[in-house]
Amino acid sequence: MYRNIIEDMIEWQEERNRQMLYIKGAVGVGKTWIVKDFATAFYPACCYVDCTEGVSANTDELDSLLASRFSEEELTKGLIVFDEVQHIPDAAEFFYDYKKLHKDFHICLIASNMQITEFEYTHGDCYKLLRLRPMTFEEYLIANRAGAFIEAIKSGRYTFSQLETDALERLLADYLMIGGMPGVVSAFIRSKNYEKVRLLQDEINDANLKLLKSELPDAMYQRTKRVFKSIPKQLSKDNKKFMYKSAEANARSREYAEATQLLCDYGLARKLPRLTDGKLPLEDYVDYKSFELFFLDHGLLRASLKLPISDKLTLNELMNESGGAVAEQYLFTELSSAIGILYYWVSGATARVPFVYEGSESPIPIDIRYNRSKHPQNIKVFKEKNPDTTSFIRVTADEYAENSYEKDIPLYALWSLT
Repeated sequence: MYRNIIEDMIEWQEERNRQMLYIKGAVGVGKTWIVKDFATAFYPACCYVDCTEGVSANTDELDSLLASRFSEEELTKGLIVFDEVQHIPDAAEFFYDYKKLHKDFHICLIASNMQITEFEYTHGDCYKLLRLRPMTFEEYLIANRAGAFIEAIKSGRYTFSQLETDALERLLADYLMIGGMPGVVSAFIRSKNYEKVRLLQDEINDANLKLLKSELPDAMYQRTKRVFKSIPKQLSKDNKKFMYKSAEANARSREYAEATQLLCDYGLARKLPRLTDGKLPLEDYVDYKSFELFFLDHGLLRASLKLPISDKLTLNELMNESGGAVAEQYLFTELSSAIGILYYWVSGATARVPFVYEGSESPIPIDIRYNRSKHPQNIKVFKEKNPDTTSFIRVTADEYAENSYEKDIPLYALWSLT
């Protein structure tokens, strides 16, 4: 994710007819850090403006502000960064007009949300829009200078010595507890202090609620907070379909649907919609009213569940804790990063396929078998209902295996799927 973002930013920087760069993501995913790092590497100056500090949506006033802080050379040759632009009314439209008046400016906008406004949708050719999410396990390996594992997996070597396997599983076990929030990862790599990690995770969860409280009317904030706090409990159940009554017993669907969407707009939650059928194109068989609701990050999810954090916890224990909630959160974030759009599928009370995506010739169901006794009939039922299925993927704690119909992917190699 981060490496791809940097590559996209470099591509943007080299374009002749440059759009505005627009980075979106939840609080704590490293938006400001990655933009400043990029500016340091590719520009002589970074002209940084925090829009929470009274920046006005007025062209003359903004020009005066920039002129008072930066030289003309810095403004024309540097990267001008406007952070937290969601605090400016109709920010996309305002900066669209502003850029037309300053065609020589290299402008980057940063917003602490994931929502695409109507103006951004209709003027998509004016922005290079990039969405930033937490670090994947591949990026966690890079941060821990364990790139040799990445190169081995990319080359097709999935079989490791016992010593290598133990090291890789320890890295994955730590990643399941630490999560992918860059600040948390950085602090853990420096200190190896698990207690500090939990404090930072709690701070991020609290900061997200404070952000919602500062930007939403009180009634809506209370609903979004209830939904936010109910996600861990719902994911811990066997039936992971999100129920509004899990947030409040007497919840009205219309009101809580809006609150749930707001959480997704801010990047604090993500929906996994249900498929009603396994025919292509899958988009034609999606029930968007039925969905599972995932957290921003599995480390933050563990903190919300108040699960223990220790180097004594094994990978197997972590994958099975809290009804598999953290495991599925990890799988969802890894698979969605590697593959893209995902769905889930159920057949009454008979079977549940946790993830399905659209292959070139058929739907590709993904089953979870790190626990061998868990729901072995899922794929069988899916194939009976959808006979055009030509292959499936099984997530396993064992080594990589593949034949003409099935592919077993180890837990540590999900990022390598394309």
